Amino acid sequence: MTYSRQISDFICALRFDTIPERTTVRARQLMTDTLGVGLAGTRHPNFAAALKGVAAIPGTGGDHPVIGTDRRLTAPYAALVNGVACHVLDFDDTHTASIVHGSAILTPLVLALGEEVHASGPEVLTAFVAGWEVAARVGIASGNSFHNRGFHSTAIAGIFGATVAAGKLLGLTACQMTNALGLCGSRAAGITEFLTNNSASKGYHVGWAARTAMEIAYLARAGATGPATVFEGANGLLSTHGLPELCRPEALVEEFGTRWETENVSIKPYPCCHFAHGALDCAIALKEDGITPDRIERVHAIIDEVAAGFVCKPIESKYVPSNAYGAKFSLPYLVGLGLIDGGADLSSFSDTAIARKELLDVARKVTYEDAEKGTTGFPKYFPGHLVVTLTDGQVIEKRVPINRGNPDLPLSDDEVAAKFYGNVTGILGEARARTIFEKLVALDKLKEITGLTRELIG
Repeated sequence: MTYSRQISDFICALRFDTIPERTTVRARQLMTDTLGVGLAGTRHPNFAAALKGVAAIPGTGGDHPVIGTDRRLTAPYAALVNGVACHVLDFDDTHTASIVHGSAILTPLVLALGEEVHASGPEVLTAFVAGWEVAARVGIASGNSFHNRGFHSTAIAGIFGATVAAGKLLGLTACQMTNALGLCGSRAAGITEFLTNNSASKGYHVGWAARTAMEIAYLARAGATGPATVFEGANGLLSTHGLPELCRPEALVEEFGTRWETENVSIKPYPCCHFAHGALDCAIALKEDGITPDRIERVHAIIDEVAAGFVCKPIESKYVPSNAYGAKFSLPYLVGLGLIDGGADLSSFSDTAIARKELLDVARKVTYEDAEKGTTGFPKYFPGHLVVTLTDGQVIEKRVPINRGNPDLPLSDDEVAAKFYGNVTGILGEARARTIFEKLVALDKLKEITGLTRELIG
């Protein structure tokens, strides 16, 4: 059988009661964290532009809420705009081994389509897990080479996960699901050129994946067909979007039902590019050790070349970020935050914050080099490695092999809850925030999720 048919057979047979409880517990936590981040994201100007633009498209008005607002759109467009909200702050989770931000796609999709089809909480969670299991494996199978080709892994792998999630909720047969995956190959898109001017397109990669996946699932259910060899074919995804010499197509179906990649998703402690979290952890640790910026002559970062492509290159553009969004992708700026502020939060990324002279002065002291391949643990981990030269000539080396928030160094349940409340209390109020948090963590108990997102309006 083709890989898409093997995936389809597994997904179509998947039931809530066949998923380990620890996996569904993690799924509820990921969805809760994502919605908290999404509510905070609705205060970002890029989200406002997305909502305004989508609302102006004829026929997009509907009955599905846009979180944090009083607006209503059709299910696909609500998923699009809510997806932008969930990703716009770069505070949403990451499956590091595949380098995919899946929950920001899957959460808006399964809630919007789940309400459309009157799904239960367990059905929504099953679709969410199904989506993550496929999205993660597509990224892993690429050998992380989508980024080498200039594609955004989240956009490419994410749409396949989103499509099986939508197909699961719509009750697609294995044959229909195979066709849906085939159709996906023609809609998998998203380039990383946004880094050149720190523009908004990255957020739309998530929203477009959620909306398009719904369209694909409905088309496949109606009889639309796609290539069964969408992954392994001569002109399949791994050849057109990845580097064949790095790809491992058998990883698409490895250990289905025994290794649950949903459990291997990292929840972010900082609202910035995940590739820089290890370096930020190092800088925080240096501050805790008493190293002050006035004592520092130079900070040299050693970082995987894929990560460096996002947060270090070209280095001159990273010293003075062009806007607040660009600061999230600047390792020099983030190292400065760690050394001066001892961390990063939403207030660290504003027009006022990125103009702070003391931060920019520290950023100018940062240099980098690409780490030797295979020596860092990347991409399972996003490690940090800083070598600091002090003004007195002393050299201090700080390593963080596992970035904080990774499943092997996880945030505590209390930390995840605190992140949620910190993101939403100012929008919903303390009482509503608590009520919604309690409902989300008990999503498996809901007989029907209709009305859940209506509690998330502003």
